Amino acid sequence: MLLLGEIVRRHARYRGSRLAYVLDHADGNVERVTYAELDEGTNRLAHTLAAHGVRRGDRVAILAQNCVEYPWTYFACCKLGAIVVPVNTRYQRGEIEHAIQFSEARIVLVGAEFLEDVRALVAGGTLPDVDTVLAIDGDPTYEERSGRVRFAALAPLLAAADATEPAPADPPDERDPHVMLYTSGTTGKPKGALLSQRTYYLQSGVVHALGGLTERDIGLSMFPMFHMGGWATPLGYWSAGGTAVVMRRADPAAMLRAVERERVTYLYAVPTVYESMLARPDFASHDFSSLHLLGGGTAYMPREQIDRITKSFGVDAMLILYGQTEAGPVTCLRSYQLAAKAGSVGTPVNHVDVRLVDDAGNEVPDGTPGEIVVKSDLTMLGYWKMPEATAAAYEGGWLHTGDLAVRDDDGFLHIAGRSKEMIKSGGENIFPAEIEQLLRTHPGVGECAVLGVPDDHWGESVLVVIVPRAEARLGEADIVQWVRERVAGYKKPRHVRFVEELPRTASTRQVQKTMLRERFLAGW
Repeated sequence: MLLLGEIVRRHARYRGSRLAYVLDHADGNVERVTYAELDEGTNRLAHTLAAHGVRRGDRVAILAQNCVEYPWTYFACCKLGAIVVPVNTRYQRGEIEHAIQFSEARIVLVGAEFLEDVRALVAGGTLPDVDTVLAIDGDPTYEERSGRVRFAALAPLLAAADATEPAPADPPDERDPHVMLYTSGTTGKPKGALLSQRTYYLQSGVVHALGGLTERDIGLSMFPMFHMGGWATPLGYWSAGGTAVVMRRADPAAMLRAVERERVTYLYAVPTVYESMLARPDFASHDFSSLHLLGGGTAYMPREQIDRITKSFGVDAMLILYGQTEAGPVTCLRSYQLAAKAGSVGTPVNHVDVRLVDDAGNEVPDGTPGEIVVKSDLTMLGYWKMPEATAAAYEGGWLHTGDLAVRDDDGFLHIAGRSKEMIKSGGENIFPAEIEQLLRTHPGVGECAVLGVPDDHWGESVLVVIVPRAEARLGEADIVQWVRERVAGYKKPRHVRFVEELPRTASTRQVQKTMLRERFLAGW
């Protein structure tokens, strides 16, 4: 069976002294963990959780910054057949409450900086299923009770726990869900996407194969471990027996230092983080000679940006990946395809079938925007406690991503935006991604986002929100005319707003258009 716990068990046996991961705290402190230590920590935590009643199918929530214990939590739950519920560290208290309460987690592992939030929620009676809260760091003698809930430090429990391989009475199956990843929740509360051990095992193999990774590779992971990429990215390195450099946070200066210090061979980052690294005044002083592969994705990357990144790092090879929490990896643009197809997200990865369909589920012809639907063993099982949402996501037997794309004559996909973001103006469909990609070529535009706003005459019209470059002097009329000269008139913006920065997610640095809508559409 394809069980994730077997990855770390085997590596501990055959290459136990090799580094499994390096935790970079971004402040100069670094922790190093071998495969033998990873397996031992995993086993001790698995026995600790089992002693607290965790069995196959139970949920274990974790609310913490990236830390040494985070991978232990994933693998320990895998070995028990339990389900990890990673909680976004940017959540406010009410969002934390929903994430833990909705999952019906009995045990919560929590970092010191979030302990007060969890304590307050327990005291308020809003986490009725929780009976144990384990503090990952802080005072090792810490222990208290709040009603029936026990709070205790994790460290002494681990020290006293058995370090041998757990043997649960009800052992896990490869098709068991092992993680519940909360989606961004553009409408309503976030949904908990369930992914199986088999799915993530296969996903790690795809990452392993696409990058040509071996046990000699050292890959850097910039993502928080509550994010899909924060688990899938290092798992790809671990699948190959390599080393993951896990950043406590995606600090550009710390990432540059880590690449040089750890002799990183594969660097994957989102476009905004790449740009932040390139903008560092000390960028050129770092040694990047160990790098042989770069990776990018989650947002459109034009040819000019790709060329600037690869030349700056002195690396010819770069992969552009497109995927989704629910779908896993979907497409990839390989290094040898960059020259001819920069700007696209490539073609489907191995074992993945992709179609582009209209609202009725009919496949659209090449050159016509359609929704990306996916069928593969890499997709989610469904949404936790939401059968109707699961059925809607899998309408027609294909997973509907909500992303729009155009397929060119060679079969390469070009992202056109989100289906819910499509603007309908005067009977015409306008795709925000097209206008955003165009505006990024304007010399005075640093960043931009395109939204649809109510229009009494047209139904909807285009609003452009722009972060100008420091030296630029832009006016609304300049932007409108510039766009009008390059695309059909109905696509031109009718409203332009200038801001100092765009709101972005902490994990993938994608623009949070929901927040922009709240800001600009109030009272429109």
